[in-house]
Amino acid sequence: MKILGLDVETTGLLAAEDRITEVGACLFDWDTQTPLVILSTLVEPGIPIPEEITKLTGITDGMVEDFGRKEDDVMADLHYLIQRANYVMAHNAAFDKGFVEAAMFRNGFTNQGAWVCSKNDIKYPESITTRHLNYLAAEAGFVNPWKHRAIFDVMTMLRLASAYDLDAIIARSLEPTLFVQALVSFDEKELAKARGYRWYAPTKTWWREFKSSDYEADKQECGFRTQLLTKAPE
Repeated sequence: MKILGLDVETTGLLAAEDRITEVGACLFDWDTQTPLVILSTLVEPGIPIPEEITKLTGITDGMVEDFGRKEDDVMADLHYLIQRANYVMAHNAAFDKGFVEAAMFRNGFTNQGAWVCSKNDIKYPESITTRHLNYLAAEAGFVNPWKHRAIFDVMTMLRLASAYDLDAIIARSLEPTLFVQALVSFDEKELAKARGYRWYAPTKTWWREFKSSDYEADKQECGFRTQLLTKAPE
């Protein structure tokens, strides 16, 4: 089985408006646990990189001007790797997939492959409540040396995911994802927080994502009422 581990750094959060600044990808032979092809490159976004993004990633306008490749060239290489893979894997795949599909569409490529998410499609032990990639790596006993740089996030993700059963990951990827609100009072907020719900201030909502099978189990144990949302509140 060939898995394409993939991560992108971007100028912002909106795939329709922002652009990719870096692509990291590794075509990985899951059966032998061997990296086959590695793609790591800065990308010319065509728009300025906001200061807060540079603080997060370390990627500057000067770096992409001097060393970035044209988006169409990078998408051609990435499309080739996607075609060679059985699945594309990303951590928080919805984010990366949105940017990759937008860039592929701009440059005339189709057939983006089947995606799995190392954040949501791996059933981590109940003792591990974090889903932050670098914290998950720490829980597994190793460190990502350069966080928020694409290829290092990819290799961290692949090492982390390789400890789990790939068939189970793929099966979970086919389950519906549910967005759930915790109906808790101010005094009960710690109950929601302890079960992985996070606060979204604009709508005053405690919410989290669940795979459908996990939600049915959690609903019986959480100790508070919940309701399904039609979409993520943020």
